[in-house]
Order: sequence, then C-alpha cells, then structure tokens
Amino acid sequence: MAKKRLLICFTGIDGSGKTTIARRITEYLKEKDFPAVYVYGRLKLFIAKPLMVLGNKMFLSNHSITKNYGEYSETKKHLFRVHNYLQKIYLNMLLFDYVLQLKRKISFPLSLGKTIVCDRYIYDTIITDLAVDMNFKEEEIFTLLDKCFSVIPQPDITFLIDVDEDIAYSRKNDVPDKGYLKDRRAFYLKLANHYDIQNIDGNKTLDEVFADCRSGLENELDV
Repeated sequence: MAKKRLLICFTGIDGSGKTTIARRITEYLKEKDFPAVYVYGRLKLFIAKPLMVLGNKMFLSNHSITKNYGEYSETKKHLFRVHNYLQKIYLNMLLFDYVLQLKRKISFPLSLGKTIVCDRYIYDTIITDLAVDMNFKEEEIFTLLDKCFSVIPQPDITFLIDVDEDIAYSRKNDVPDKGYLKDRRAFYLKLANHYDIQNIDGNKTLDEVFADCRSGLENELDV
C-alpha cells in the first residue's frame, strides 16, 4: 500500500528529548516504508537578524539572559510594551523570514511526497521566541498560529514531549535558567489542550518516550 505524505512534529521545551526521539521515529518510519525525512524546524534568523542585533545593542546591552534571566526577561517585556510599533515590525519580519524557510524545508518536500519528521516547528518559534517576551495572551498565540497555518502546512500528527523543568534543566547546559523553561512550559501545556496534540510524558527514559511515541503513531497510522 502506498504511504501518503505526512507532517509529524515534535514540540516542547529545551531538554525534553525532541531531537533524539524525532531521529529515532524517522528511522522507524523508514523501516515501515514511509519516505521519511528528518528536518530541524527551528527558526534561523536572516531577514530579521539586523533588527534583533540593533535592538539588543540599544536596549539590552546591560542585561544578560544567563546572569540574571528574570531581569533580562522583564526588561524585554517592558520594552515590547513601551515600543509596541517595534514589536509589530519585528514580529512580522520574523514570521515572514520563518515562513520562507518553512516553504523550503517543509512545503517543498511534502509536495514531492515525503513524510517529514520535524524537530521543532512553528509552535516552538512562537512560544520560545515570541510569546513570553512579547507578553502574548493565550488567545493571541492561537490566533497567530491559525494565521500561520493559512500559509504553511498544519501538522498531521504532533507530539508534545512534556518534561518537568527541573529535569529538563539538568539535561541541558545551554539553558539560561529554570525560569526560562517554566515560563515556556506553561504555554506548551495550553497549546496541547487547544490543538489535537498528543501529550507524551518526557520524564520517562528516552526508550520509554520513544515507545510511547511509536505507539501513538501506530494508533494514528495503523502500521
């Protein structure tokens, strides 16, 4: 039986094990004769990068995300509240930049019949890079995501690998602060409740998480 093209996404805070599980699921799908391709779907700034660099130099040169995350985060929130026009410009530039990247990374391979296993996607960019710093309300996140899904593919299957922020922090040496993870985890949990997202317990071992994701796929795809 021919295998249809699919977009399968893994989302969650840093340290949840997304990359490891996404790569293992890609290999599992290949064994099941799906034309699976692993894609790292996190935003890389190009068009919006000069504005970000300029903003950091002008407003955040005396603040460090690693030395004092709380102060750094509150400063960014305050700046975006005060300079609302800059927030809108930066948001639009960033999303335009990202959508162009996703057209190449996601839309084009899907059009060729590939099954894409995406390690991070639009959910992660909006939550990790935008929602906290820009003071988004829950409804604003969902509205923005729905607008994005009008021009980029909405995943067929999404797994939120949800892990306690203390555990995630212990796994990563490049996360600035546990508060950074806690702020973002709250939004991910709301995301899972709003969309048809499978919530996977990421506090388990990687083998157990992989087994849970594989089981979720088997239920969805009948493989």
